[in-house]
Amino acid sequence: MRTSHLPTSVAISRYLSRQRQLLDPLRRGRYEGRCAAHSSAESSDDADQQTKHLNLPFRFETGIGLYAKRPPRPFPPPFTSPPSGSFSDPLSTHHRSRDRRDRPGFVNGQLIKGFTNGDDAVYANDFFICTNDGVGAWSMRPRGHAGLWSRLMLHFWASEVEEDNIRSSSMNMNPPRMPDTVAMLQLAYEKTLEATLAHDWQGTTTTCGAQLHYRSEGDVSDSPSPLLLVTNLGDCQVMVIRPRTKDVIFKTKEQWHWFDCPRQLGTNSPDTPRGNAVVDLVDLEIGDVVLALSDGVIDNLWEHEIVESIVKSIERWEAEDSELSHQQRAGGRQGGMKVAATDLVEAARLIATDPFAESPFMEKAVEEGLASEGGKRSKQYRKLMERYCMTFGFREPYQVLVDAEMVQDSCRFKMELEPALQRTAHGKVKPMITQCEIRKLYAKKNEPGINEAIEVAKSCERRRCGHHPDEYPEPLSTLECFQSVIDPKDTGENKHRYVVASQSQELRRMLRGVRGVPLIYIKRSVMILEPMSDESVQLRAREERKKFRAGIKPTLGKRKREDKDGGHDADDDDGLEHDADNAGTGERQEEKSTGNDEPTKKKNRRHGPKGPNPLSVKKAKKKKTQETTQADSTKAEDGDETAKRKRRRRTKPAEASISAGAGAPADS
Repeated sequence: MRTSHLPTSVAISRYLSRQRQLLDPLRRGRYEGRCAAHSSAESSDDADQQTKHLNLPFRFETGIGLYAKRPPRPFPPPFTSPPSGSFSDPLSTHHRSRDRRDRPGFVNGQLIKGFTNGDDAVYANDFFICTNDGVGAWSMRPRGHAGLWSRLMLHFWASEVEEDNIRSSSMNMNPPRMPDTVAMLQLAYEKTLEATLAHDWQGTTTTCGAQLHYRSEGDVSDSPSPLLLVTNLGDCQVMVIRPRTKDVIFKTKEQWHWFDCPRQLGTNSPDTPRGNAVVDLVDLEIGDVVLALSDGVIDNLWEHEIVESIVKSIERWEAEDSELSHQQRAGGRQGGMKVAATDLVEAARLIATDPFAESPFMEKAVEEGLASEGGKRSKQYRKLMERYCMTFGFREPYQVLVDAEMVQDSCRFKMELEPALQRTAHGKVKPMITQCEIRKLYAKKNEPGINEAIEVAKSCERRRCGHHPDEYPEPLSTLECFQSVIDPKDTGENKHRYVVASQSQELRRMLRGVRGVPLIYIKRSVMILEPMSDESVQLRAREERKKFRAGIKPTLGKRKREDKDGGHDADDDDGLEHDADNAGTGERQEEKSTGNDEPTKKKNRRHGPKGPNPLSVKKAKKKKTQETTQADSTKAEDGDETAKRKRRRRTKPAEASISAGAGAPADS
C-alpha cells in the first residue's frame, strides 16, 4: 500500500515571502500521513540561500505538515546520512542525507533537498513547492526503495527550478521568459534514473509541483501579476484557494491507468514527464493559498472540508493575541502557514483512522463497484469478536441473522453476502433468515433486482420464528420478528448467541439494550461492525473484575486425599498416610463407644533401615506340605482330576520306520 503526502498550502504576497505548504501521507480510508511540521528555511542549503536574493516580484511563505504511519527508512549507500545524536529517534537526521558520489552533473556531496516522510518527499522554498508520493509497494521488493526515488526526483527537480530562476533573474527580460517546467521535470527524471540504475535501486513515485512566476504587460516594475505554473503527473493534487471568497479557483485532475493505479514515474513504468505530465497556468492574487496535496488528504477530505479547514486556521491564527513567543511566530506568515498545514493534516488523519467515517475514496470505490474499508477497521473488528467470544461464549461458525433489507443492499452493492460477513466477523459464519423476512422478499418479487435477492436468501439457513402465514397473513416487522427470536422472554440476554446483520436502525437501537449482540450493517457498500454496546461493556467489565479477584484470593492450604472406595492409593507413601489416618479414625470411634474422652495420639511413622526392593528380590518357592502331596495323589487315583500328560519326544520318520520293523513298540 502506498503512503501519501498531505497538502502543501501556499499563500503569496507581492515582494514578500509568504508561502505555506502541507504535506502528509494519508491514503484512501487507510491512515498514512505526517505529523511533524517544518519551515522551508530549515531545509535550505546554499542554493536556497541564492534564491532568496533573486530579483523576482513575488514570493511564497511556506509551512509544511507531516504525518507518517511508519518512520522513514534510511537511504542506502552512497546516499548516506550523517549519524544522529538522538537516542529516541536514530533516523531523525535522515533528511540531511547527502549524495556521496563524486561525479560531475550530480549532487557531489550536497545535501539532498526536501524532507522524507515514510515513502514520500516534500519540498518548499520561496518560489517552488513540490509533493512526491512514493509507491510503498516497492518496500516489499529486495531492491525497492520508494522513499529514495521520491526524494531524488524532488531534489533534482527543485535544483533545475532554482537554476532556471537564477538565469531568468540575471536576464531581466521584458516580458519575462516562460519556464519550461516539463523539460525541467524530464531532466530530473533522467538524472534520477542514472543515479538509481547504477546501484539497482528500484521505485516509482507520483509528483506534483507549483512554480511561482509572473507576467507583465508593460514595465516589469509597474504592473506585474503573479502567475502559477502547475505541473502534475499522477494522483497528487495542487489546489488554489482564495480565502477572501472561500472559493477553490483551481485544482488539478488526477491521472489514472485504472482505479487505484495512478500514472507514476520510475522503474518499469511506461509514463514519462514529456509524454504524460500536464501543465496549467493559473493567475493568482496576493493572499491566495496554494496547496500541494498528496492523496492522503484528497482521499479522506472532500473539497469543501479542505477549504473550511484552511480558512478557519488562518482566521484563528490572525485573531490570536500578539503575546506568542518568537518561535511560535516563526515561519511563513509568522507561523500561520505551518499551523494551517498541521491542522489540515490532523483533519485528514482523523478521518483515515475512524472506522465509521465516510471518505471520498469510499465514494470512488462505490462508483467502481468495490467495497472499501479504511483505517484500522479490520484489526478492531477481530479484537471485538474475540471479546464477544471470551465474555459471551461465541464460537465459530457464528450464527448471523440477516434481514430482507440487508440481503437487498448486498445485491445492490454487488457484494457477496457470506464472504463479506466472514471478513467482517473474522471467522466462519452461518447466515440465517427468518420466515417473515423471506416472505417480505417474495412479496416484492416483481420489482427489479429482487429475484437475485431471493436467490441469496434461499442460500441462507431458514430460522423458524413461529409466525406462520395462517396465523399472521402479513409478515411481522423486522423488530418484532427478531425480538421474538433473540430475546423472547425479554431477559436482556442473547441466549442463542446470534450475530444480527440488519439495516433497520430501530432494530439495532433496541438490540443495544440486549447484552452480547454483535450488530452489523452496510453503509455505502462498506460492511460495518458496531462497537460493543454499553450494556455489554458493563457486563464484560464485571466479568473481568471477577476473574481478577479470583486470581488474587489466597489458597486454603494442601488438600487431603479422599478415599471414596476404602482402598489404598497407588503411591506407597500416600497409602501409609491413609492407613494411619484410618487407624486413628478407628481408635476415635472406639473411644466414643467406651466413653473415653482422652484424645488418641497419632502414631508417628517408624524410621529406620529399609529392606531390599521387593521387585528386585527373587520370590521364595513354597515347600509342599505332606497334606498337599496326599491330596494330589488322591485326586489322581479317584479320577476327579486328570493327571497331567507326560511330554513325549517325537522321532524322525526314518527312525520311526526302523523301530517299527524291529518290532519295537511305538508307544509305551
